[in-house]
Amino acid sequence: MVTQAEAVTGLSLSAAVPAPTDIRPVLERVAGTCMKHLRQDGYLSEAEAVSMIEAYRETLSLPAPKDFLLFVAETQAEKHSLTVEAEVNRMQKLLRSSLSDRVYYWTFGPLPGRAGSLYEHCPSLRSICSALGCPAVVAGETSIVHVASINPVAVTVASFWIGHELNHVTGGDSPFVFPFLTDLSSWSQLMQSHFAS
Repeated sequence: MVTQAEAVTGLSLSAAVPAPTDIRPVLERVAGTCMKHLRQDGYLSEAEAVSMIEAYRETLSLPAPKDFLLFVAETQAEKHSLTVEAEVNRMQKLLRSSLSDRVYYWTFGPLPGRAGSLYEHCPSLRSICSALGCPAVVAGETSIVHVASINPVAVTVASFWIGHELNHVTGGDSPFVFPFLTDLSSWSQLMQSHFAS
């Protein structure tokens, strides 16, 4: 059976959370999936898309690569005379529409729960959530998890791994994992509070 994350990305995802050194192919696939949908919706031309993907792949060797949407937004903002946040919002709307609204917007304050709560239950998820740019919190014990991102493709993949890992850790009690999109400033604050050294 194909999971929602696999259907969105086209990437065959194992239930095992990848090691941080194995995340690059996932980040490339997330970028490729985003780019495919952005191209289909006319956000970028074919030439721009090829150039953007090549430039992004070069950044993946950095210790902390940027989220693909942030990378594209920083490049496109100057071209379109918009802010980076406005570019992120434009891409979120296009991607969310292409993905059939599988990810919802979080617009009402901070995510409930402590920043480190999920990673205390499942330490292996910290590096994956950080690499995908998807801070997550447990609301309650381990039965409800909120995952946030600016990137609907990345948050779908992160939600898949979080659900499988918690299901394994809790002995089969499947958690409710809710993926959300946030605005750029809220996401930046969440990333800082969850993953700053």
